[in-house]
Amino acid sequence: MQRLLAAVTLVAALALGAVAVNAHADTWRGYAGPGEWFSPGEGYGSTYDHQACWFWIDNNFAKGPSAWGLVTFINPSGGWSYTRQAYGNIFRVLPSHTWQKKLHCKNNSGAAYQAGCFAYLRQYPCA
Repeated sequence: MQRLLAAVTLVAALALGAVAVNAHADTWRGYAGPGEWFSPGEGYGSTYDHQACWFWIDNNFAKGPSAWGLVTFINPSGGWSYTRQAYGNIFRVLPSHTWQKKLHCKNNSGAAYQAGCFAYLRQYPCA
């Protein structure tokens, strides 16, 4: 159990380092902390962005290599966009950020596991 938590934390740290070098984002936020338990079918979501012109620009689901799950972006009408399902760490960058959305990560497997969900918020000039 402790090895799994250490692996998830390591994956999250590596993803943070890789993204920080490339994204030049303003704020890194977790919306399901590292080591959070995900029961089968359980998901976690962030708040909607666009407060004071801050937008989510990516979505990262840090989990073990045999853990099946998904990340997606949800608009205010409930529609899902840019969904990705995979084993292991899932990282999804948006090609266009400046639309209102919230983030979601979900365990799509039949087994519980520990993971964490993280993303960058970037501030853009308000019109």
